Amino acid sequence: MPRKGKLTRKVCRNCKAILDTNATKCSYCGSNDLSEDYAGFLIIIDEEKSEISNKKGIKKGIWAIKVF
Repeated sequence: MPRKGKLTRKVCRNCKAILDTNATKCSYCGSNDLSEDYAGFLIIIDEEKSEISNKKGIKKGIWAIKVF
């Protein structure tokens, strides 16, 4: 559940991308199934050097670990 008084970001339930607060559609996969409730996040800065990015096929960006 989002904390009161904080800006909450939107998270795509389809690909788990963390988006801007005013997003209505995922800029990565195009889904409009968004949530504001997630736990943990992963930041990929350089997808070519990232072992996690290479194993999971994750692009550069901010990604939620779990979306509710």
